[in-house]
Amino acid sequence: EEGRKPESVFDFVQGITALARTKANQDTRLDLEEKARRLMERAS
Repeated sequence: EEGRKPESVFDFVQGITALARTKANQDTRLDLEEKARRLMERAS
C-alpha cells in the first residue's frame, strides 16, 4: 500500500489489514484481521 517492502512486523500487520479492506465478504475481512492481531501479539 505504501509502495515499499515491509521492514517490520508492524509493516506486515498494516499490509494484512490493508488487504482485508479490499475484501467484500465480512467473514474474510475478520479472518484476515484476526491473523494480523495474532501476529502483532506474538511480536509484543
